[in-house]
Parts: sequence; C-alpha cells; structure tokens
Amino acid sequence: MWKQEWDALSRRIAGIMEASTFLFRTNDADWAYSTNILSDNCKRIAESVLSLLRYGDALPVRAADALARFKEWWGKTQSPSLSGYPAVQASVVLLGSIRSELDHLLADHDEIVRSHVARAFLHLQRSLVADEDMRRKWLNAFGEGETSCEQLGGVHLLLHGIWAFKVSAAGERTDLVLGTRLVVDRDVMASAHGLVLTEWKLVREGDCPEKKKGEAMHQARQYSQGSVAGFELESERYLVLVAKQEFTIPTDEIEGEKKYKVVPLVLDKSVPSISAKTAAKQ
Repeated sequence: MWKQEWDALSRRIAGIMEASTFLFRTNDADWAYSTNILSDNCKRIAESVLSLLRYGDALPVRAADALARFKEWWGKTQSPSLSGYPAVQASVVLLGSIRSELDHLLADHDEIVRSHVARAFLHLQRSLVADEDMRRKWLNAFGEGETSCEQLGGVHLLLHGIWAFKVSAAGERTDLVLGTRLVVDRDVMASAHGLVLTEWKLVREGDCPEKKKGEAMHQARQYSQGSVAGFELESERYLVLVAKQEFTIPTDEIEGEKKYKVVPLVLDKSVPSISAKTAAKQ
C-alpha cells in the first residue's frame, strides 16, 4: 500500500538531505560530478513520490493535495537554466518540504483516531444518562434488534468524525447505517478523521457477555479487505456490547498486531446520586 511506499521514500529523502548537507559543507567549488549525482538521485526520488498519485482516492485528501502541490513546484524547478548547486538546493528543499508535510499528516494517525473514538463512545454513554429522549430512542432500538442499534451508533460516531463499519459475511466493509457495501471514496475520507471496524452485539437478560464478545470477535476476524492506509485505524477493532442494565465487562483481547477493544454501552445506567435518593425513599 502507499503508506509503506511513503515510509521508504521518506527514509530516502532523509538520506539525500544528509548527503547534500555533507557536500555543501565540504566543497567550496561547484563540482559537476558531485552535483550531477545528487541531482539524478533527487529526480528519481521525486518521480517515485509523484507515482504515489496513482493511488487516487485511496490517498487521504490532505496528502493528495500536498502531492499535487509538490508536482506543481517540482515542475517549476526542472528548468534547463537551473543547474549545479542551485539545482541541487532547489530539489532538496522541495523533497524536504514534502517529507515534512506528509510525515506530519501521518504522524500518530492511529492515536488521533483512537482519541476521537474514545470521546464518541464516552459522549454516547453520558448522553444516555443525561438525555431521557436519547435513552428512550436507544431502548426502542434495543427492542427492535441489533441493526437498529448499529444504525444509531454509526450516526453518533460520524458526528465525531468517525466512519464506523462492520464486516459482511464476505469479509467486506458494510455501512452501519445503510447496510450496504461501504465504498471508501474521496467524499468519505474528506468528511471524517478515520475509518474504524466495529461489531455490535446486544447483551440481553440471561446472555453471557463473554460469549457475546466471542461472537463479535469471530465476525471481526472475517475482515479481509485491504486497509486504507493513512485513513483506517488498523491496530484496533471495537466490540460494542449493548445492554439495558450494567454487566460484567469482558477484557480486551490482543491477537498479533490487532487489539479487540470491548466497549460496554449501558442504556439504563444507574447513577450514584439517583441510586442514593431512591434508597433514601425506601
């Protein structure tokens, strides 16, 4: 995928910047042999950077925009009148600039998405306590079944800039709200911070939460589509267990590089202050 290609290119750019720094510090004269070597290497690296544009909509929007700007700038530096040290300097500056920008855009992407997901679920749980209308809506959805809860959950996560999906029997991404195959296009990537895999299970009275977690994990493991590097949260998957009353929360699971995080969602959560008032009346 393009993210792996970029990581390798970023290291190559770092190397060419180090070599050019050494040249400028140790040579007073503009030696054609040395500068030609660096110029040729810069051109090859630039061609590889520009080849990332072939990924089209698979690129994060801001990364695609940065590459488009780099393409425009690079074209302006390829003038026959520009050679020697000035040509090397212009090439290295542009390569260093695109490296800085793309590395920044992709830095700690997973952590950024995780924080948005954590806030979305925290907001949802607290809203279910504070907002009677929302609680009633979710309780109705619970009575209707898993799909209704998934739809409400998908809409709420999107409010926090998270495109959540589940896995179909064929291992493909399925839109939580529409129930159709989710196509990750430019519009999807422009409207959200990231894409996350979620599996939703209802924990009804008498159900074993651990068993429900196992069912959700089994479904999540079926995911077989290639990830959207730079946009999709690959390291963490969310197993959302929805119940009317509080229950024993199963532990998270780690398999290889994947973490299956259990998210409990209690629709009628008891609040200490309310519980105390109720006990005082008895």
